[in-house]
Amino acid sequence: MAHQDESNANRVVVLEGSPLGTPMAKSFSTVDQAESFVIDRIRASVSAQLKDRFEKALVDQVVSEDGVAAVSSVLAGKLAFVRALATAYAPKIAITTRRYDDEDDARR
Repeated sequence: MAHQDESNANRVVVLEGSPLGTPMAKSFSTVDQAESFVIDRIRASVSAQLKDRFEKALVDQVVSEDGVAAVSSVLAGKLAFVRALATAYAPKIAITTRRYDDEDDARR
């Protein structure tokens, strides 16, 4: 379940929208900052039928994207957990990370 872009990431980008609408992008320098924003956005867009299930996933810190495999905040980390929440409850939200190195400044 680990994404290859998670290691040594120092920028988290949250994309929200649809291909037919204007997407919104917001970047954060830490996962902790992105986590509260994403949870608020998921809470605002989760369907009424899944609201209780979403709140239980937050309390338990475990979410199942597909009903088979589960992602735990404790075992997989905050970024993986927030990604799984977005996938399960708010498919219009995508989370990506970016690593910047010393050469990035030289390329800009």
